[in-house]
Amino acid sequence: MVLSDSLDATNWLIYIGGSAKLQGELLVVFIEKETGLPCRIDNTQNMFPIQLVPERRSIIFSDCRNRSAKAIVASLREFKQRSHADVFTILFNLDSSLKIEDKLLELGIWGIFYEDDPLENMPLGVEAICKGEIWFSRQVMSDCLTNMRRQHNYNDSSAEKAILTEREHEVLKLLSIGCSNNNIAVDMDISIHTVRSHLYHIFKKIGVSSRHQASIWANRHL
Repeated sequence: MVLSDSLDATNWLIYIGGSAKLQGELLVVFIEKETGLPCRIDNTQNMFPIQLVPERRSIIFSDCRNRSAKAIVASLREFKQRSHADVFTILFNLDSSLKIEDKLLELGIWGIFYEDDPLENMPLGVEAICKGEIWFSRQVMSDCLTNMRRQHNYNDSSAEKAILTEREHEVLKLLSIGCSNNNIAVDMDISIHTVRSHLYHIFKKIGVSSRHQASIWANRHL
């Protein structure tokens, strides 16, 4: 499976972070071969790279082996604060007993691979993300949605309370199909600042705190 036939490979860059050097190098070779997209290893062994190429859309595979739930969440939260819009983060070697999927989804994770998941699934996760989809099992998504509804009083009445303008409705529809802020700005012929302003008001009206939650809300109510 090579994705570069349908995608411009020069727009994408895949990073491997947090892995031992040998494992990281093997993953780079495997993922480049299977996807046709350029891939590099971050040799700092931090969970996330310190610097990203700003003009590329970045997919980051971050190794969670032997990391605690607290360490994973803290690292992800710190990285989220300094990363730009076109960054798609995937965690692999995650211990399923940690039970932190709902928190990871809130923090903007696009995919999870557990310790016992086959290596062959990783390119499929890349393909899904390139199409604007997230890589979670059906059961994990169901559990996360249940928890999100409980924590945020997320129910059907929120749709009745959310009065979106026509432009906000259009922005939310584009976000729900995986468009970045840049894509939305170009498609609607508005500035990035205006897109961010629309998203701020949309999130406040529908009672969500992340793009993932907004996408889920849109798929249920629009």
